Amino acid sequence: MRRQIKDREGIHVVGRFTPVGRSVLFTGAVVVVALTAAAAPSAVLADDPPVCPSSDDAAYAMTAGALTGPSRTDVILRFTAAPGCDAVTAVKHVQIKIFAETGKVAGVVNFNDVAVEAGAADVALGRIERGRRIEADAAVQTGTPTRAYILRDATTSLFRPDLAVTAHVPVQTLTTRPVTVTADVAELRGDTGATAEVSLAGPLGPLADPVAVTVPAGGHVQVTFSNIALTSPTPTELEVTVTAAAPEEYDAANDANNAQSATVEVTRNELARSRLLVETLGGYGFQFNHHLYAPITNPPPATLPDLEAKVKALEPQFVRIFYSENWEANADGTHATDWPANLDSFKRVVALANEAGPTIVIAYQSTTFAKANPTLWMSRFADVLQDLIVNRGLTNVHWVSLGNEPNTVNNAGNATVTFAQYEALYRALDAQLRARGLRSQIGLIGGDLVQNTEDTPNSHRAWFDYMVAHMNDVLDAWSEHIYWNYDDPRRMEERLKDVSYLVHEELPESARKPTFLMEYGVRGYTSCGAQPNLKNAYYLPDCTDLRRMPLAAFQKLAFVIESAQLGFDAVSNWDLYWSTYDRTKANQSFWMIGPPEEGWALYPSYYAFQLLLQTTSRGWQVLGVDPWTPADEAEPIARQTADPPTWIWDQPEQELTAYNGPGGQLTIVGLDTNGRALVAPDGASSDYSIGGLPPDTTFTLALWNATGDGTNSVAQTITTGAAGVARFSVPLQAAFVLTTVPVS
Repeated sequence: MRRQIKDREGIHVVGRFTPVGRSVLFTGAVVVVALTAAAAPSAVLADDPPVCPSSDDAAYAMTAGALTGPSRTDVILRFTAAPGCDAVTAVKHVQIKIFAETGKVAGVVNFNDVAVEAGAADVALGRIERGRRIEADAAVQTGTPTRAYILRDATTSLFRPDLAVTAHVPVQTLTTRPVTVTADVAELRGDTGATAEVSLAGPLGPLADPVAVTVPAGGHVQVTFSNIALTSPTPTELEVTVTAAAPEEYDAANDANNAQSATVEVTRNELARSRLLVETLGGYGFQFNHHLYAPITNPPPATLPDLEAKVKALEPQFVRIFYSENWEANADGTHATDWPANLDSFKRVVALANEAGPTIVIAYQSTTFAKANPTLWMSRFADVLQDLIVNRGLTNVHWVSLGNEPNTVNNAGNATVTFAQYEALYRALDAQLRARGLRSQIGLIGGDLVQNTEDTPNSHRAWFDYMVAHMNDVLDAWSEHIYWNYDDPRRMEERLKDVSYLVHEELPESARKPTFLMEYGVRGYTSCGAQPNLKNAYYLPDCTDLRRMPLAAFQKLAFVIESAQLGFDAVSNWDLYWSTYDRTKANQSFWMIGPPEEGWALYPSYYAFQLLLQTTSRGWQVLGVDPWTPADEAEPIARQTADPPTWIWDQPEQELTAYNGPGGQLTIVGLDTNGRALVAPDGASSDYSIGGLPPDTTFTLALWNATGDGTNSVAQTITTGAAGVARFSVPLQAAFVLTTVPVS
C-alpha cells in the first residue's frame, strides 16, 4: 500500500507552473492533481475497460492560457482526463492571481461553479496588460465516489490574434476568361495564431466555397480561388473576407481589416497586343475606273473637279486600276480612233490616284493578245509603266498583276489562259522591268482569282498549286476576289476563312506572301419588278438600288474588319465612282460616288470608308481583339465534303479589330453583325466594353450611320482610366471607331 503525504487540509498537491507558449492551442505544462485516498487497485483483466488512476497518478491535467483584447482578458482553462476518468464538466472553484510587472501579486480573483464546455472553461477578467504572469488554481470535483482535485498552471497574457486579409484580383478580364483571385491572410500582433475561414463573394453572393486556414502567430498564409467566372460585362466588385477566427480576434466587433474589396473591370473585348495579325498594313481602298476621262464615259468636264476633290478627300490607302490591251493599245483593232484618248484617261486616273496618296496596283486586264506573244506585249506594257513612274513621277505605282480573274472558264470549261501562258507573261514582264531598272519599284502579284469549283483544274487551289510550284520565284504577293449577296453573308465568311486558310496554312512557308483581296463587294439582284435589269443592283422587295443603302456599306465594313482579323494585308472594294469600263453605262451599280447627274452624290459606303480611312493608315500594325474562338478561325470551309459539315459558322456578334500606328496612335474599329440585315434603325443598340487599352488615355468615339442616314458623327470622348477600359453603346445598325487620331 502506497503512503500518501497530506498537507494541512488533507489534500495532496503535486504540480509545477510553466508559462504558455505562443500558440493557438495553449501548449503550457500540465499541473498534476492530488487525489483523496482510495482503495488499492484490484487485479484487472486485459480486456476490462480502463480504470481511472488512483489519486496520485495524474488523473486530470489543466493548462492555462490568457488572451488580451482591447477591453478584457480571457483566461482559458483546458482540462484533460486520463483514460477511465470522467470528463470535467464543471469547476467548483477557480482562483486567478495576476502579477505586476515587478513580479508581485497585483490582484486575486475568485470564481465559483465555472462551467466547462468541451473540456474548456473561459474566465473573463478586466483587461490585463500583455506579458503579465497569471496563475490559476482550479478545484475540480468529479467521479463516483466524488473526489476532489486541485489543478494548477501559470501562463503569460498574450494578445489575441489580429487577422488581416489582402485581396489580389486582376484589374480587368473578359467575360469569357475566368480569373484567379488570391488572398493573403496575415496575423498582425505576433502573439497568437488562429484558424479561420476565407470566403470570396461577388455582387450576387458567394463565388466559391470557403477555405479553412491556419495562420501562425506573426505569419501569413495564401489562399487561391481559381477559375472564377465573371460573365457580366460590367465593373464587378469582389470581396474577400475572413470569418470564424478561433481564438476570437483582438477586436472582432470593429475589425475592418477582415474584409477587402476590389473591382474587376469585366469586358466583352480586350485589345490583344501580343496577337499581331498584320505586321505592315497594305491598306484599304478601291478600284478606280480607268475610263473616267475617256469618251466611253464622257462626264461633263465642268463636274470633274468636284469628283476629283471627293476622291482625294477620301484618302484611299490602296487603289487598283485596269489597263486594257484592247482599249488602251488597240490590240484587237477595234479602237483605232479612241485608243489614244483611252490611254490618256488611264494615265490621268493613275495621276488622280497618285495625288490621293495610296499604293497603286496596275492590273493588266485581259491577256487575249499578250498570252500569244508575251515578249512583245509585256515590253509595251513595261514602256507604259516606265512612262508613269519615270516620266510622269507617279511613284505610288508599286504593284502589277496580269490577267483579271485568269481562272474564269469559258463555255467549253477552259480558263482564259493556260498555266504555261500565265507563267510566260509574268516572266516576260519580270525581264522587261529588270531591263528598265523598275523591278525593285514594282512587285508582281499572282492570282486575282475567283474560287471556281473545288478540286477541278481551274479551281483557285489548282492555280495556287501551279504558282507555288512554278512561279514562286517571280511572284511577290497573292490576290483573290470575293463577292457575296446581301442576303447571304455566310458566303462572305466562307470565302474569307477558306482563302485565309489556303494562303496562311496550306501553302508552304516559302510561298507565304502578302495576300490582297483585290476585288470585293456585296451584290443585289439584277432584276426587280418594273425596274430595268441592272447587274447585281437591287434590294428586294422594294427595288431600292443597293448602292444607296447603309446595309451595303455595313456589310462592306464587316468584310474589312473580318479580313483584318484573318490576316489579309490589303483589300480593294469594287468600285469607287460612277464610270464606264468597256460595255455600256448601265452594266453595273456598285459605286460609292454616284453619277454626275446626281452631282457626284456620296452614298453611305463613302462615309463609312471615310471614317475608316481617316483613322487608320497604310503601314500600321493590325492587332487582334479578344476573344478569338474556334468559330473565328480560318478553315477550309469550301473544300470539306463531310455531311454534316465539320466547320463552325461564326454567330452574329460584335466584331472588332485594332490598328496601331508607329507614333502610338491606336484605332479600334467595330460593329455588331446582328445588325447586318437592318435597312433602318430598330431602336436596338450594342453595348461595347473594351479592355487592354492604354490607361488614362482619351479616345474619340465616332460613329457611322448612328441615325440610319449613312453619315458620320462624333459621339463623345472617352477616357479609359487606370484600368484601360472603354465602355460605350452603339446603335445596332451603326459602326464605330474608337481612336486617338483627331477626328472632326
